[in-house]
Amino acid sequence: MRQSTAFLQLSLFVLALSLAAPCALAQEQQEPPSNEQPPETTEKELIDDVRSGLHSSVSATAAWLDSFFTDAIDRSAYDDVYGSLTLAPQWDEYDGFEVDSSFRARVVLPHAERKFSAVIGRGDFDDFINDQQTTRPTVIRREQADEEWMVGLGFDPVVEDDHSISFGAGFRGGIDLDPYVRARYRFEQILNERSELHVQSVGFWRDSDGFGIAQTLEHDYALSEHWFNKFWLRATFAERTDGVRWHASEKIYYIYQPERALGAEVWWYGETERTVPLQDYGLKALHRSRFLRDWLYLESWVGVHWPREHLNEPRKPRWLVGIELELHFGK
Repeated sequence: MRQSTAFLQLSLFVLALSLAAPCALAQEQQEPPSNEQPPETTEKELIDDVRSGLHSSVSATAAWLDSFFTDAIDRSAYDDVYGSLTLAPQWDEYDGFEVDSSFRARVVLPHAERKFSAVIGRGDFDDFINDQQTTRPTVIRREQADEEWMVGLGFDPVVEDDHSISFGAGFRGGIDLDPYVRARYRFEQILNERSELHVQSVGFWRDSDGFGIAQTLEHDYALSEHWFNKFWLRATFAERTDGVRWHASEKIYYIYQPERALGAEVWWYGETERTVPLQDYGLKALHRSRFLRDWLYLESWVGVHWPREHLNEPRKPRWLVGIELELHFGK
């Protein structure tokens, strides 16, 4: 009874926030009367300050890293920064309430022949080395995830329109200084005027877990002017996994206005040599829209999934509900 009540309350909150986003956007676009200020001015300034602070902090860190290549540092040369911060409070009938978060930023180092870049992030290690934190379904359960800070240097010797090669090294784990290295190859192919294929291979090593390899496949397809489909699959094999760890997701969006879409998603997750190879699968309905700023997005969802970790555990449906706020900064 308590779980049902909590689910209903959180569902109503998510629905209200989701409906508030278009209203806030409409109020933003309307010019306020000359004799009064918009009621959300203070909130907007706070949001802008947070974004500006992220940009300044990442730029300062990049300048410090670039100081190893030169003695002359011009702070204005480090404005070529881009990254994202996501916060996702969510409630799951199986795991309870939690706040998922991730952060990633990249800065090109001008004094390192602009082929080197500084990379700073916090989140799951697999998402970090694959540079794909936004493509993984938010609701995938990751009991072995590494939610830690990571800092590294990247080297991009080949960057073309259809393929790229990148190398990187750094450390994660805070004061533990767990080092890692990785090599990544990404290939993109336009199949036709509506379809595009992305293939990525990553080989990595880190001190705590040994060697591993990750393979990612993405397929984007525009069904029509308003309908868009995205399929995503990643398989990872490493010395710490039970066989091959794999994630799969199928999403379809209906874009009813610019920067606003309704969607549905089906996902699967498992590891081939675990006692329960298929650990979780489910579906959800979602709404995504721009919120208050061009660089701020709000996504809300309600869904159901069927998790199972042990053989003696019955697989039954569990409700889940949540929101995700995604802030982009830089160029």
